[in-house]
Amino acid sequence: MKRVIAIAALGISINALAQSSEAQSLARCLEIVDAGDRLRCYDALAAGAQKLAPPAAVPTPQSPLPLDRDDPRSALIPAGKAAEDRSLLSQRWELQPEDKYGAFKFTYYQPNYLLPIHLSDRINRSPQSPTRAAPAAAEYDRPEAGFQLSFKMKLIEEAFGTPSDLWLGYTQLSYWQIYNSDVSREFRSTDFEPELIWIWPTNYSILGLRGRMLGAGVVHQSNGRELPLSRSWNRAYLMAGFERDRFVLTARAWQRILEDEGRDDNPDISDYVGRAELLAFYRWPNDTSTALRLRTTFKRSPSWGSAQFDYRFPLGEFVRGYVQLFTGHGETLIDYNFRKNSIGVGISIGSWY
Repeated sequence: MKRVIAIAALGISINALAQSSEAQSLARCLEIVDAGDRLRCYDALAAGAQKLAPPAAVPTPQSPLPLDRDDPRSALIPAGKAAEDRSLLSQRWELQPEDKYGAFKFTYYQPNYLLPIHLSDRINRSPQSPTRAAPAAAEYDRPEAGFQLSFKMKLIEEAFGTPSDLWLGYTQLSYWQIYNSDVSREFRSTDFEPELIWIWPTNYSILGLRGRMLGAGVVHQSNGRELPLSRSWNRAYLMAGFERDRFVLTARAWQRILEDEGRDDNPDISDYVGRAELLAFYRWPNDTSTALRLRTTFKRSPSWGSAQFDYRFPLGEFVRGYVQLFTGHGETLIDYNFRKNSIGVGISIGSWY
């Protein structure tokens, strides 16, 4: 301790002595009459002070603060972690603060894809319903092309002072007889599906899954055709979303909004297309993904509905190869009561989850 005190006292004394010497040298420079000599005196004094000055301290970078992965307010991603390691449902529906982008911005909704090859085991050449007689048979071919465009846009963020958001969604699905010159390569079917979606974020555990959201919506679907090929219906639905790591499960059940019997193009559509659906999605580490959608009518006999399996694999940053398998009823509105099996091969654009 005495040695430390002595060293400190010596340092103070040297510093005081240096300051006293500098003051005397400055006074001598001031006494010089000739301007050139006085300037050279100042330069010599400055050079001596620079030699005595200690080197500037190099700032030490501060260590980054540890990231609390359990804090939902944190918008940081640890180094080496990509965005896909965050909540898939939150990225899609902007459930957490770090995933919110504000209102009136377009984002992906359902899958966007182009299928140059779409082949069915049978084709519906004379569509009919209980209230719409079958027209003359069309000379449709089983090979065709298909594509789907889908987007959503947030209308209100934190609606009515709650953590919920109100969305507008739109999906359009078309099948095109592009290889059939006998029917002038016409579009066999195009379905239009606008909807309003209300999403409320949640956070609870059930059966090993994390309940991330609840939702409700109203959806209109129609094909825009004239009678007797017109098909349409309106539904109100409830939904819930769950996830665990790279796995997402959504469940949706709906009730059809009834129409006047004379205006109803398809009064039995719920008995074929279904009354609820379950969608399971998994994204693999190599950026491939698989999805299985099941629709049920909640009826034992006849038990209709459908199943669709999707497989995507990377081709580029925003483009993926896409294979789609379908079996059942309701691949399109015009086919709502027509059972078929089909396979589609093409590309998927953008992201889904």
